Amino acid sequence: MSETSAILTALGICVIAAILEGLAAGKNVKSYFAKLCWPAYSPPLWVWYIIGALYYAICFFILYRLLRHSVDAVLKQAALTLIVALMTANALWNYVFFRAQNLRLSFAANVPYLGLAVALFACLVQIDQAAAWSLAPYLIYQGYALWWGYSLWKINDRVE
Repeated sequence: MSETSAILTALGICVIAAILEGLAAGKNVKSYFAKLCWPAYSPPLWVWYIIGALYYAICFFILYRLLRHSVDAVLKQAALTLIVALMTANALWNYVFFRAQNLRLSFAANVPYLGLAVALFACLVQIDQAAAWSLAPYLIYQGYALWWGYSLWKINDRVE
């Protein structure tokens, strides 16, 4: 795929995923955040927006690299499927967390989500080292996200 086509395709996938994520989250993100009790190590809302932007930058970079790569078609298709699945799961998580307001399920959903991210990393290691290592900070963040999600669920479970 040409460089321009890869950029436009990767950008299009990221924009569609971001729109789906926003639709899944709904309009009450700030008010829902305000009513929750937070673990002491929780970042403010503006930091979550930065994390989201970095997430999409990583997804864009991985998609671009995969679309430009001329690797084994099966492995490339597997990696593309995994990243699209990861982005779709992220939008679904937003629905569970913000619209359904189910903290237990949002925590539980992080486990298979982390599995998708690890599978994507394993696939990328075989295809493109730069793409694989661009995902590494997100994998580390996912360890924090699991801990944070569990703590958030437990703190708010006691409050309600």
